[in-house]
Amino acid sequence: MKRFKFYLMAALVAATTCAGFTSCSDDDDAESTVNPATRVVNETKKHDTAILLCTFGSTYNESLAVYADVIADFKAKFPNTDIYMSFTSRTCIGRAEASTGEARYKLDQWLKAIGDAGYTRVAVQSLHVIPGEEYLSLMNTDVKKNFMIDWYPHIDVLKGANLLSTDEDTEAVADVLYDHYKDKLVDKNHLVLLMGHGNPDKNYNANQKYSDMQVALQARAANKNIFVGTVDYGDMLFWPKEEEEKPVDRIPASQIGNYPGCIYSQVMKYCSDNNLEPKDVTVYLSPFMSIAGDHAHNDLWGIEAIAEGDDLSKVELNTNEFSWRERLEKIGFNVDREFEAHPVGQAGADHGIKDGCGIKALGSYPAIRQIWVNHLYENWNDEDAWENGEGYQPE
Repeated sequence: MKRFKFYLMAALVAATTCAGFTSCSDDDDAESTVNPATRVVNETKKHDTAILLCTFGSTYNESLAVYADVIADFKAKFPNTDIYMSFTSRTCIGRAEASTGEARYKLDQWLKAIGDAGYTRVAVQSLHVIPGEEYLSLMNTDVKKNFMIDWYPHIDVLKGANLLSTDEDTEAVADVLYDHYKDKLVDKNHLVLLMGHGNPDKNYNANQKYSDMQVALQARAANKNIFVGTVDYGDMLFWPKEEEEKPVDRIPASQIGNYPGCIYSQVMKYCSDNNLEPKDVTVYLSPFMSIAGDHAHNDLWGIEAIAEGDDLSKVELNTNEFSWRERLEKIGFNVDREFEAHPVGQAGADHGIKDGCGIKALGSYPAIRQIWVNHLYENWNDEDAWENGEGYQPE
C-alpha cells in the first residue's frame, strides 16, 4: 500500500510539473512529431526530379569521403535533379550523427519528406553490393509497398539496381580489382584476400555473387592467388560455423575440409598446392564492401588489437571472434600492414580518422562507382521504366 501511495504521489507531481513547463505542452508534442527531413528537402528542392541514394551507412569517418564522391558522381551525371542520401541502418544513423555532428534521418523520413515536397519523379538508387535481404527489403517494402502504393501512388519512381546485379557487373568489377592488384598477384608468395559482408540467411542466393566474383578474379590471376570471403555468411567465413538449432562455436580441425569455401581452408590449400609454408607468404587484405567501416576496421584488420599490441597467444583459429589479420598472423602468414591499411599509430581513433587511412573499399574506385551510376542512367530516358502505384489502388 505504501508503494502504491508513493507512485500515486509521483504521478501527481509529474502531472503538476508538466502543467507548469512548456516542454510538456501539447504544442511541443506536436512539434516533436514533425519530420526533420522535411526542412532539408524544402530548402534543397530546385527541380521536379529527386534521386535518393540508399546505403546501409557507417559510423566511420573514412566512409564520409566515399559517400561524398558517390554524391558528386551522381550530380555530374544527373545535373537537373536534387540528390539526397539515406542510411538504412538506424544504428548507423544515430551513431554517425553523434560522432560527426551531421544530422542523419531514417529512410521513411526521407521518403515522406521527398513525397510531400511536390516532386513528380523520384529515383531510388541502391548502393548495396549484392541483392541480399537488405536490398530486397528496400526495393520491395520501403520503395514499392510503402512509397509507391501506400503513400504516393501518383509519383513516378525509377529503381536502380545493386552493384552486382548482372554477370556483366561482376566482370566489370573483377576487371577493376584485378588491374589494381595485378602487380601483387604476379608473385606466388603473395595472397590477396577480400572480405565481403554476406547475407547470413542461406535462403538468399545473393551470396553466390561472392563466389562468382572469386571465379572471375581467379580467371584473371594466373596464380589464382586471390580469394573472396565474408564476415556474415557461414560457408564463406574465415573459420565456418554450422547453423543448427543451437549455433556451434567450434568445428574440429579434422572437419575443416567440409567447408572448402571458408578462407582458412582456401589459403591452407593454396599453400599446400604450391609447396609453401605460411611464413613464406605475404597477405594483402581489403574489404569487398562499399565503404571501409566497422567490419573493415575490426573484423578484417582488428584495429583495436593493433592499437593495444598483438597478443597472438589469445587468438583461437576455430572461432569467429578475432579479425582475419590476427588469425592469419597466428597461423604464421605475413600480413602487410603498410599497403592500404589503417595507420598503426592512429589505430585507437574513435570511428576511424578523416585523413590518412589507406583501407580501400569498392566505393573508393571511380570506375566501380560508375557502375552504380550507370544502373540508374541506363533506364533514365525509358518512360516504361518509371512506374507508379496508381495501378495498385482499389477502384
